Parts: sequence; C-alpha cells; structure tokens
Amino acid sequence: MSEKDYYLYINGQPIKVNKEVYEEYYYWERKERYFMKDLKKGKVVIDSKAGETIIIPSREVSYENYFNQGEPFVESEETLEDQLFKYLELEKLEDALKGISEEERELIWELFYLEKTEQQVSEALHIARTTLRYRRDKVLAKLKEFLEGKE
Repeated sequence: MSEKDYYLYINGQPIKVNKEVYEEYYYWERKERYFMKDLKKGKVVIDSKAGETIIIPSREVSYENYFNQGEPFVESEETLEDQLFKYLELEKLEDALKGISEEERELIWELFYLEKTEQQVSEALHIARTTLRYRRDKVLAKLKEFLEGKE
C-alpha cells in the first residue's frame, strides 16, 4: 500500500511535504481564516423544523458598522492619570490587606467583595450582628490607618 503524497502550494509551485506538515499547515490556515473572516461575518441559519430564519450577528463590529448603526461612540471619561491613581490606590489596599489577620481579611472579603449583608455574614460566622459591626469597624480603622500612613 503506497503512502499518499501531500503538497503545499507556495507561489503556485507544488512543494511535497509529509502528512504532519500538511495537517499542521492547514490547521493554522483554517484558524487564521476563522479569526480573519468567520468572526467578522454574520450568519443566516434556517431552521427547517420551526420554519424560521435566524440571523447570528458577527462577533466583531468594525468602527464603520458601529457608526452606521447609529450607536454613540463613548469615550472613557477617565484620564490616564485617574487610571494610574486608581491602580496605585489598589496596590496600597493590597498591601494593607496583607497586614491584617486571615480572619479580618475574610470578614472584608465577605462584606465588601462578595457584597453579603451583615445578616448573612453574622449567620455564617455564628456571631451577633453587633459583634460583626464592631469587628468590621475595627478592621476598617486598621486599614485606614495603614493607608493614611503609606502616603
């Protein structure tokens, strides 16, 4: 049984390659086509059972299409300086959080990151809400002191 010959065409000239090179080339060629064409075009799918046409919009909208659709082009009002300031503040907060106990970090996480209510957190930790508020205020005072001392 003879092995099938595989060719790639470079500048119109056939170049004989092995099966692995051929398959790899066409894998990446197909992937490039997917990113450069398939994602940029909408598709029309006809559902013969339901008797309806479904339009699937493209996953990429060019500036021209966006503008032609009448969508307002919103520019970020946050300046580069504002973004940098926010980044530096977050770094300071991260350092401050490293300076408190694991229990205190968990309390901050539950209340402020997961946005749980005091009632939910007090029930989960099996403590009274007044105790929770006391601990929250104590931790926030520690963090404030740390952040104000870092400036």
